[in-house]
Amino acid sequence: MSKLPGDQGYAAGWCINYIRISQSDACEAGVKYSTFDGVMPCFLNKDGTSKPGSVSCVHLRRPTPEEIALHEQWGDKRMDMLRTIMKGIQPWRKAHKDRSASEIVECPACKGRLHLSISGYNGHVHGQCETADCVSWME
Repeated sequence: MSKLPGDQGYAAGWCINYIRISQSDACEAGVKYSTFDGVMPCFLNKDGTSKPGSVSCVHLRRPTPEEIALHEQWGDKRMDMLRTIMKGIQPWRKAHKDRSASEIVECPACKGRLHLSISGYNGHVHGQCETADCVSWME
């Protein structure tokens, strides 16, 4: 599945060349998605096998177990960072409850600059840290 800069490893269930169709009309290997008539080979079952009825592609490259494990570890680390931040911004969230606000605070995960905004309408918080490979989210 198309990776963002900084992503590690590869997710299970996708050819490593796949780019989201909403982002590109071809994969990283240059194969146009429109050339496939039937089930695209890019989508894999959880065990790494091709989906029933899928066509073949010479550029299909399944992620290795090591690449999948690395991706899962990377994802777990990202979720831990997000949990740290969510816990750390609770006082800020409570202080701005029921009103819109935006502010730059110290990031609880990396101590960098965390841009926060909260909606007075629904209480959703959006955040983005300036530190590369830290977090950003929208609720």
